[in-house]
Amino acid sequence: MNTSKFIDFIKARWRIIAISIFVGLVVILTILYVVGLLVLPAEITSSSGGITYYTNNSTGITEILA
Repeated sequence: MNTSKFIDFIKARWRIIAISIFVGLVVILTILYVVGLLVLPAEITSSSGGITYYTNNSTGITEILA
């Protein structure tokens, strides 16, 4: 395939190519977000009927009361 045929192919289908790239990036970012939620070290404890969610990371301990 020579260069002019390749450029014509891109020009004719640039919208489909752009949408495919965008959808692919969204899917990859969503997968990374879900994996990050599952992999993060976390401890959930229950006290006084409320749930306390602790996350351990290198910067310290964050406490979120639900």
